[in-house]
Amino acid sequence: MAPGPYTVAVMGPLLADDAAAERERLFAAGAQLVVAKGASEDDIIDSCAGADVVMAFGGFPFTDRVFASLPRLRFLQQCSVGYDHVDVEAATRHGVMVANSPRFCSEEVSDHAALLILACARKLPQQVFAAARHGWDRGAALAQMGPVFRLRGTTLGFVGFGRIARLTAEKLAGFGLRYLAADPQLTAADVRAWKVDLVSLDELCRRADVVSMHALLNAGTRRMFGEAQLRAMKRTAYFVNTSRGGTVDEAALIRALREGWIAGAGLDVLEKEPPAPDNPLLAMPNVLLTPHTAGYSEDSLADNRRETIDEVVRVLKGDWPTALVNPAVKGRVRRPAAS
Repeated sequence: MAPGPYTVAVMGPLLADDAAAERERLFAAGAQLVVAKGASEDDIIDSCAGADVVMAFGGFPFTDRVFASLPRLRFLQQCSVGYDHVDVEAATRHGVMVANSPRFCSEEVSDHAALLILACARKLPQQVFAAARHGWDRGAALAQMGPVFRLRGTTLGFVGFGRIARLTAEKLAGFGLRYLAADPQLTAADVRAWKVDLVSLDELCRRADVVSMHALLNAGTRRMFGEAQLRAMKRTAYFVNTSRGGTVDEAALIRALREGWIAGAGLDVLEKEPPAPDNPLLAMPNVLLTPHTAGYSEDSLADNRRETIDEVVRVLKGDWPTALVNPAVKGRVRRPAAS
């Protein structure tokens, strides 16, 4: 995109008050920064008017209408792993490059997935529920917990076996678990180092004692885990999700938890965030909820800030982003607007 200057709209808390050095890097690359907001399409269109680049840290709706209404926009840097709220095909039609942040918070989310898996295995949701109502009462806790089984020798099934799932498997290696994975993009050779058996999703559901969701949300994975998969699971099994709530049919999951198709769930993500106050998942004794915090740490935010600014600077200098998610845009990127 060189030469500049170019307007870079920043959405979300990416460049907080302590980001002076990062701001200077963007200024040095020819960027003029504006703060934008994105609660709605109209917000994005209004606050990003005139932007050549948008850096978006959050789930903002970049739709066909938004891309059509921002004629200067050439590059959208999505500062997260997932980009399901971005209409990538529309971006390509309008000549807008889109990049994500594939390495963002991998360590943190895999830590969190391991936490939820272990918490479910030890029935922490039920213990917390009992303690909140009965205080220090071992009998009440045991009654709420029901049967608990030794972790060693049980089976953990990964739905999707990418970077975060692999780190989770490595971190749980000392617990003596057996590993399964359902990922049609991989071969046995791809996963041999993690001692994982590749199986179909149906077989994984039947055999796993804990199912851990790691699939990215897209048209092919939306609500991929539904009633059939939940009914196929063991009644003693748990479902853990640190990916995206939209990969699961939430209504079916609520039925499964209410009616005892499965033992419980550990969830960091929901289909609608924040959930409605009457969402049954908020009050179930066999559910452990965290409010989409799996990726948070001071380290992950610092890494993300540095890596996404690297991408923007690279594009401002005239190079392609390294994490381009729509390579079909090559040859049709919008021309720089006249200064």
